[in-house]
Amino acid sequence: MIVIAKRKYTYLFVITSLVLLLSLLGLTGCPTPGKFTLTTNVSPPGAGSVSPSGGDYDSGMSVTLTATPASGYTFDYWGGSATGTNTSTSIIMNSDKSVTANFEAAPITKFTLTTNVSPSGAGSVSPSGGEYDSGATVTLTASAASGYNFDYWSGSASGTNTTTTITMNSDKSVTANFATAGPTVLFSDDFSQDTGVWDIFSDANGKVFYENGWLHVINHTDAPFCTYSVAYQYFADFILEVETKLIDGTDDNWHQVSCRWQSEGNYYDLSISADGYYEIFKVVNGEKIVLVEPTRSSYINQGVGAVNLIHIECIGSSLSLSVNGHTLTSVTDTTFSAGDICLEASSLSGTFTEIAFDNLVVTEP
Repeated sequence: MIVIAKRKYTYLFVITSLVLLLSLLGLTGCPTPGKFTLTTNVSPPGAGSVSPSGGDYDSGMSVTLTATPASGYTFDYWGGSATGTNTSTSIIMNSDKSVTANFEAAPITKFTLTTNVSPSGAGSVSPSGGEYDSGATVTLTASAASGYNFDYWSGSASGTNTTTTITMNSDKSVTANFATAGPTVLFSDDFSQDTGVWDIFSDANGKVFYENGWLHVINHTDAPFCTYSVAYQYFADFILEVETKLIDGTDDNWHQVSCRWQSEGNYYDLSISADGYYEIFKVVNGEKIVLVEPTRSSYINQGVGAVNLIHIECIGSSLSLSVNGHTLTSVTDTTFSAGDICLEASSLSGTFTEIAFDNLVVTEP
């Protein structure tokens, strides 16, 4: 009995020892892997960044690092626990690691801006050109010379605004294109609607009204005066153009444009007729004084519906009359130096004449 008891104690001791040994050897569960710390740095500070920026990683893990330079810098090389000059590198986390991404200042690249003006002498560009750092933005302004208007940019710039902005990422050549300026318009009317400028009325002598984009003037033959409407403007030296045509009634008439109008009794009158005549006269204190006698011209389009372009120049003491691009006559007179303009119709036979006016433009000489 004593022997059996000793054996039980022996077995119990052996079993306890095995359990303890297995526990010490870690055979009763899975071990926790080791962790290592990755630290990243940038030199000089602010010159760039590293991704990922660091952290704790399992033992044996491979980590790929990427260096990104800030503006004005380029990547140079890896230092510390990594080496190489590529922007990406990989390290094995078998211990704590410290990696430094080294950057250097990028060289400053210069680009040349050249500006041109077309046609030569038509204007200027500011700034006129020069060398600029890569990436610089330059605002250009075009200024027209007298007699020109800015038209558009070409070359390394585009658009029709007088200012444009370009980025200097290469050599640039920019041209400011100008166009000849037209004359300054002093007054115009296309008669598309009643703007309240002209007198619109109907009386025993005739009628003035708008119709189909024209200003119509009717004058009755038995009326003692022509029918007219003034513009309530004031001009000294000017050039006037207006289209006129016979709508109905007699072609024995006058399509009249009065200028330097002082009053109903004081003005110059330059006229053509639908049967091919022209004349120039003045009225002084109600008295008509002929300056150019009625003269026939083949340049005047005749008949109902025929359109004529009247061109008048009043410059200083000179008065000239042209029609459809052909000069008819000119005179010199110093009676009136400035005044209003007036559109008139006058019937000389039959019962009436109806004349229409359109596209009136008054410009500086």
